[in-house]
Amino acid sequence: MNKQRESPDELVLLRTFSTDWEAYIAKGVLENEGIPSIVNNEIMSGIYPIGFNKLGGVRLLVFRRDLEKAAEAIKNCEA
Repeated sequence: MNKQRESPDELVLLRTFSTDWEAYIAKGVLENEGIPSIVNNEIMSGIYPIGFNKLGGVRLLVFRRDLEKAAEAIKNCEA
């Protein structure tokens, strides 16, 4: 059985947001911590503002190597 190796350079989902502005605030928090991130799907939130979460929401992606640090930064911001 071939198990694909997880790469530290792989983009992984940190969190899904209902709106693009929430995702960009979180992206700013990560930038302040020196953690690169990508907001994905924000265009769809403008096209389908009602019921957009059923389409997947606005996704905030980080590199696998930064996942734990990024999750902690977002958690601390919400506290």
